Amino acid sequence: MMWWIKRPERLAVELQAVEDLQANEPWLVRTRETLPEGLTFAVEFDINLNGEAVPFILKYPNLFPDAPPAVFPRDGRRHSGHQYGTGGEMCLEYRSDNWDPSVTGALMITSTYRLLSGEQPAQDARAIVPDAHRATLGQRLRDAKGRFLATPGFRAFVEEMAAGTCAPGTAIEHVAPGEVWVAYIAAIGPLTQPKWTETEIPAVRVKPGPAVLVRVSALDEVAINKYEHIEELIRVSGGSDSLPTKEDDSAQFVVVADEKSARMFYTFRYEGHWKVFQYRTVDLELQPQRLARIYVNVATKKVGILGAGSLGSKVAVTLARSGVQSFVLVDGDILQPGNLVRHELDARALGAHKVQGLEERIRAVAPRAEVKGWRVALGGQESSATTSSVLNDLGSCDLVIEATTNPQAFNFAAAAARGASKPMVWTEVYAGGIGGFVGRVRPGIDPPPHTARLQYSAWCRDQEVPWIGDDRGYDSQSPNGPTLVAADADVSVIAGHASRLALDTLMRPVASEFPHSAYVIGLAQAWIFSAPFDVRPFDFTSEGTWDSEITQVQADKAIERIVSILQRSSARDRTGT
Repeated sequence: MMWWIKRPERLAVELQAVEDLQANEPWLVRTRETLPEGLTFAVEFDINLNGEAVPFILKYPNLFPDAPPAVFPRDGRRHSGHQYGTGGEMCLEYRSDNWDPSVTGALMITSTYRLLSGEQPAQDARAIVPDAHRATLGQRLRDAKGRFLATPGFRAFVEEMAAGTCAPGTAIEHVAPGEVWVAYIAAIGPLTQPKWTETEIPAVRVKPGPAVLVRVSALDEVAINKYEHIEELIRVSGGSDSLPTKEDDSAQFVVVADEKSARMFYTFRYEGHWKVFQYRTVDLELQPQRLARIYVNVATKKVGILGAGSLGSKVAVTLARSGVQSFVLVDGDILQPGNLVRHELDARALGAHKVQGLEERIRAVAPRAEVKGWRVALGGQESSATTSSVLNDLGSCDLVIEATTNPQAFNFAAAAARGASKPMVWTEVYAGGIGGFVGRVRPGIDPPPHTARLQYSAWCRDQEVPWIGDDRGYDSQSPNGPTLVAADADVSVIAGHASRLALDTLMRPVASEFPHSAYVIGLAQAWIFSAPFDVRPFDFTSEGTWDSEITQVQADKAIERIVSILQRSSARDRTGT
């Protein structure tokens, strides 16, 4: 419904304000109310500017007065430097970024006159009206199809170069969403021993292209309108060897920079002639620290994750974003179309093993991360040697996370954690997405993993409420037959809680922020949960030890047996039998 129908009292205010303005201001020579396309209300008005009647139209939006009106020239001309192109909207004092519903259309008309009379105070005079509007970076780049990312590290390298010199290098370019070509300098110097390498931008799997960096003393004084200008700059700076030959059709990136700014060009041959495409420079700034200082501690930690499904994949990427730099991933499955409804990976990884797709995903957010992926289904039909190697790798981690909801996989993860005396976090999403579980055990503080799991199962039974999950995971069958599934939001909530518990375990191995060992988290009114976000914490009780107690007699017998084996082996070697 039109605003002027819903708010007739505001329409009356608008009409009266325009009428009063015309009666009191001689520069407003004509006004007329109209209903243009879509029955949107508008006011046509003419401004007397140095003897010329300049026609405009004030268009009210359907959401007025909660959204500002817009003023356009009716003659399709460009009348101001504060105008969005020829025939475009006027950029006035009252805009979307400072709008107040109390502002009337009459004030918009007055603002239009102040702008034009300020820029043209007399027939043959021109002046500059200060621009109060500050466009964001995103607004400035809307029409930029090519964008050159200049990082602080790149600019620092350029500052150290002498003016009048150049250096070979490599550039990376990829197509970003919106068909935008984004490029940056990946390295400067020979491929085998670069003088500088970009470390601030996560690497993408794109073949780098040849580049030349030319250092000039003042970029503003250099005219670059065609390929010959670029060729001459490279030649006089001593980079003739970097120029393609006349028979060479290779394309090339060229960056011309001074100590303050830089411009990138892409040169290529087309129909026998060299063409030049210029990028818009985006000067990236050092980002403020967005993680607490304590997160620095996790950079030296290694995390093993058993299960790269929807739950494990989300936990892995969250930990990578939080600073974890080393991972061991274990999962034997591939990504299928049905996984896309809740997995961290997308269609680009379909058909690939989940651990390999997750490795790329981790490096996309943490480019220096080290990831070792095992395409192995622990608990499945794998060789004993492979299983042993995987368990050894998991035992080398500072934290083991089990995210499969597979009891056999839990047993292996627990064995690796207990054998190496490393803390363990395990998590699961309940059938139907009604909630989930996160828990952790630490050597010397909590019972060993297998014992803790038995206590958890006993706690569930003690609630005296039948549970439809029956330890079957979030895509199990309910007693009535239909598949019980969890949505992405359900999995994400539990993955977020598991990630926080994992990070706390890495950062605060003893003085934890979590007062309890485990939490059952409700996401629906079901089972024991009275409502979504109904959380039931509980603690594991001390029972058993992480290390098996070995008596001196047992140790002596084991050593005696090993010595006997070695002696028999040595005797066979001497006799050849």
